[in-house]
Amino acid sequence: PKKSLTQTRLKASGLTEQPTLTEFDWGFNPKLPKMDIYELVSGKFIREGHDALLIGSPGTGKSMIAKTVANAAILAGYKVVYREAHTFFEDLFEATQLKRRKKISKLFSETDLLIIDDLFLRKKMPEQAADDLLEIILNRYSAKKSTLLTSNRLVEDWGKLLRDNTASSAILDRLLHHGHLLKFEGKSYRLKEAASRISQSKQKKQDEKGKNMDLSKEDL
Repeated sequence: PKKSLTQTRLKASGLTEQPTLTEFDWGFNPKLPKMDIYELVSGKFIREGHDALLIGSPGTGKSMIAKTVANAAILAGYKVVYREAHTFFEDLFEATQLKRRKKISKLFSETDLLIIDDLFLRKKMPEQAADDLLEIILNRYSAKKSTLLTSNRLVEDWGKLLRDNTASSAILDRLLHHGHLLKFEGKSYRLKEAASRISQSKQKKQDEKGKNMDLSKEDL
């Protein structure tokens, strides 16, 4: 059945959420590249074997959109692998230690869509990060498989962050050859949600206080 196949692909992907664009608050950040985002979610770039880079400040919706693209691709029948960047590198490191490198490399290299979320979120990158990322990106570029990366760091800084300018240039050369570079600017959705939770909590306490005062009056 189609539903069970979708669930199998979802479980295999590593995606733990299934967001859609209907949940997205466009009005909060009107400068976001809305049309480009809708095109990514349509899966056109996957069909064409293109890549995508979502670059911008923390909290501006990059991860949410990456997960939405992943979910839409799974529903469309594609095989997807979603990893937060630190988990991506940890998986490769552990597989190497356990002599299973070939298997994980094959998974990351051959899936229809690979999403690496929050690249450079952690300041210190693993020693082999540049080589690991380059290996997978080169494999995917040769196979014309789509990769989507999100990062809050400008592409100009990647060489310094990877501690390897040559590898960084080669990675970006492949990603941007047939790539979509989307810039995310604006306010933080996370701060907005946090402010909303605080406001709701205060309102709840005020309501409870008012209710208790009413009950006290009734007892008099």
